[in-house]
Amino acid sequence: MLLTLLLAATTAVAAGTAGVFDQVKASVFTVEVHSGNEEAKNVLGSGYLVTDGGLIITNYHVVGSYIDDPGRFAIRVRNHTGEYAARLVRFDLANDLALLGADGIKAQPLRLAQKPPAPGESIVAFGNPEGLGLSLIEGISNGFAAKGVVDRMLLSMPLNSGMSGGPVLNGQREVVGTNVSVMWLSNSLSFAVPAAKVNPLLRLPPLEATKGALLEETYRQLEAVEQTTLAKLAAGSPRTGTVAVGSAQSRRPPEVFDCWDNVDVFKDEGITKSRYGCNLQFTPSIETIGEVGSVELLIEHFASRDSAYGFYKSLEDHSPTHHEVMARDPSNGTLSAPACEAGRVRTGEVVWKVNTCLNAYVKHAGFYNFDLTATTLTRAREAIYVAVHMKGFRFDSFRNLTRDLLGQVRFRDQP
Repeated sequence: MLLTLLLAATTAVAAGTAGVFDQVKASVFTVEVHSGNEEAKNVLGSGYLVTDGGLIITNYHVVGSYIDDPGRFAIRVRNHTGEYAARLVRFDLANDLALLGADGIKAQPLRLAQKPPAPGESIVAFGNPEGLGLSLIEGISNGFAAKGVVDRMLLSMPLNSGMSGGPVLNGQREVVGTNVSVMWLSNSLSFAVPAAKVNPLLRLPPLEATKGALLEETYRQLEAVEQTTLAKLAAGSPRTGTVAVGSAQSRRPPEVFDCWDNVDVFKDEGITKSRYGCNLQFTPSIETIGEVGSVELLIEHFASRDSAYGFYKSLEDHSPTHHEVMARDPSNGTLSAPACEAGRVRTGEVVWKVNTCLNAYVKHAGFYNFDLTATTLTRAREAIYVAVHMKGFRFDSFRNLTRDLLGQVRFRDQP
């Protein structure tokens, strides 16, 4: 009897899933960015219909190459009903969304949910994994990720490349989110942009699809990402509380950071290294540039048992390993060649040797990727090492954040 009930329940679930597939498939599309070749594509993702007028939601990162160079690329969408030329209507860099328009589509738009699914609620996601064909994946919603500057729904389901931009549906077949990413090296931990982020795009007027207009809009949104990130850091920064890193200490970073620590003992060298590192989750990216609004912090304490000379030699070798600003061909049109400088800075009783490098954004004047590494010179057999990586910020933001950080780091036995 129990086996009969279980078989009946399994059949009912399968029938329900098949019903969702049949109802939704005409409203879900493969999105391709191409350079004119009929069969070839530069980028492949997914999207879904949200209005009777042929408006389709996908991810910014799916059509980012078109936004960067609309004269070179074009966009098309297709499913079992046909293939359609598509145009860019709007995009949202921070939330990784883009709105496309296509004429001639005869399908029922998907309805946006009024509220997110409850933790533990069953969901299904649609998309075109690896370009192999429209697929449905069942999973569980786990609410929102606890860390990060932007909101991300946490999903227990194995999304795959090509499903970016596809819809996530609840039991009422309403869109609760848009597929956006997976956790690296995880086989069933994925993320979605909440459906509430779609409505602002639908209310905005269309953009002019010229290189100049899209470049100007990207710059405007880059400014907004910087300000949002700085506001989150300021709002989440406690005025009290410290973290210990070996014999060093610092003010506790804002809660928006994801932080880790560990201690390594190198017995042969007589050196103990304590490490505390933090980064922001779910930072946006710009095509050809990479992450923006990204901040990584590292504080290390080194203690030498035997040799001050060997200790400082190891720090000289250690510093370059934490530089991410790389040599660039200045003719690449994306990032400038690096500019670096070194100096000494005093904060209270601590003297720092500071090295700073930056790459300038060629197309977005005033924005940079920054690296700062700083080592204390105050004590012979111990030192504090700090590294800061900031991507997609202006100089004043970098200077203020790093000045504040160095001012808060000290040896624990200092007053």
